Amino acid sequence: MTDTIGASIVLHPKPRTADRSWLRATWMQPAMLMATLSIVFGSLTILINPPLRGPDEPAHFVRVYAYTQGIIKPPQEREGRKGIELPGELRADFAFFNARRGKIWDDGFTFHQASDEYRAHRAKQTELGGGESGFELFEGSEGYSPVPYAPHIVMGVVAQVFGLDFATTLYLMRFAGLAAFTAIAAYAIAMTPHLKWAFVLIAMLPASLYGRTVIGADAAVNSLALLVAALSLRAASGILPDRPLERMLWMTLCVLSKPPQIAFVLFEPMVHRFRALSGRWRTVALVVLPGIILSPLWMWFIDAEMAVWRVMADGKYPPEYFDIGWKLRFMIEHPLHFPSVMIHTIVSEAGTLGMQLIGILGWLDTELHPSVYVLLGLALLMTAFERMTVDSATRYRIALYTGAVTASYVVLVFLILFLTWTPPVVPEVWGIQGRYFIPVLAPAALFLSALVNRQLPPEPLRWTAIAASVLGSTAMLEAIWRVNWVA
Repeated sequence: MTDTIGASIVLHPKPRTADRSWLRATWMQPAMLMATLSIVFGSLTILINPPLRGPDEPAHFVRVYAYTQGIIKPPQEREGRKGIELPGELRADFAFFNARRGKIWDDGFTFHQASDEYRAHRAKQTELGGGESGFELFEGSEGYSPVPYAPHIVMGVVAQVFGLDFATTLYLMRFAGLAAFTAIAAYAIAMTPHLKWAFVLIAMLPASLYGRTVIGADAAVNSLALLVAALSLRAASGILPDRPLERMLWMTLCVLSKPPQIAFVLFEPMVHRFRALSGRWRTVALVVLPGIILSPLWMWFIDAEMAVWRVMADGKYPPEYFDIGWKLRFMIEHPLHFPSVMIHTIVSEAGTLGMQLIGILGWLDTELHPSVYVLLGLALLMTAFERMTVDSATRYRIALYTGAVTASYVVLVFLILFLTWTPPVVPEVWGIQGRYFIPVLAPAALFLSALVNRQLPPEPLRWTAIAASVLGSTAMLEAIWRVNWVA
């Protein structure tokens, strides 16, 4: 009897086939696939990207270190600028890499050379017993709340407990951010009832993935924007029982991650039908008010300088040009000035901003191969063509509110930089970067999908997103290696 059973198992190995089929189906799910690609390519990116080569990564590191010390509102100022004291050995290593992050354009310099210099530097520090503590500026990062830095802060505290050096601490912070914000993005993809593959590609754009691999605010901003969009769309589609407390939590964190994110509160009215909206005002208030109240309170409490010193340093423009009160009065007197400057900036910089949105990495000094921008741009557009399985009224409501979120966010980004950074006598808004607009790719894709309501074949859609994600990630690795490690 036993032999018969054994023979049947050998002759009919269907369970193994079923297991392989289940495994394949599981790993090809959009959320799981994105998480896998993000961790694999993100880990490689962290390992080959030298310390402090992320956009404003030195400033963000100093801010994270302040939070690990319990410093919320920086008490120290030098010549009107905020900062903190870094301890000797940490400051010496920080200064070493900060001095070399901009040397990639020096003839013959690569980070192979910097690695050799660092070993000599560490040996000297060991011999001297560490360096002197010193004052380091926030460089404008003091305005960020702890929200976008949460995983970095946790790992920073762990590193201090174990007495780890600067380089080890920085890499651990990067890995913590990659893991945490990949998980949030994957949850968003799992929750959205529509455009899953569009969400995958947005999360895997080189600029988006790169943001998760360095210390900064971009990772939280982009992942939380995806999640708020997904949860709001799910509630609007009526797929699950209403869960306003969950939306309130993520909405509040989203809004606190960066000031322009306050535009995302417009997602909450989308959840409710027009006729029922007046009767659901308590739910709407519950979800949106914490973020609306806490975001301006935080900015008032922290009294951030917004790094305005960068544009005031040469003394070319009078100080009132960068005073928000003065600028608001100017806008009232000249109501058409800001719209015209914003439109001129969009028209004149559209190509550059589009490339930055997809991925000009580092401090706008690491470009991908030109063809990658074209291919990823076309792939982004294709993945938005997916039919929504909702009634017409819901679809039109989704189109209305996602369009409002997209437009409001874009205007807020331009407005904030106009108020704080831009002299009123120049023809363009200063400080605009394409990566600032990654958060509105999801609402923009939802707007296009709801408006057009046309479906591309599912399999080409799936493989377009997968191929584009792999292409973009591979191109990102090549660009980082080429710029930093090849003479």
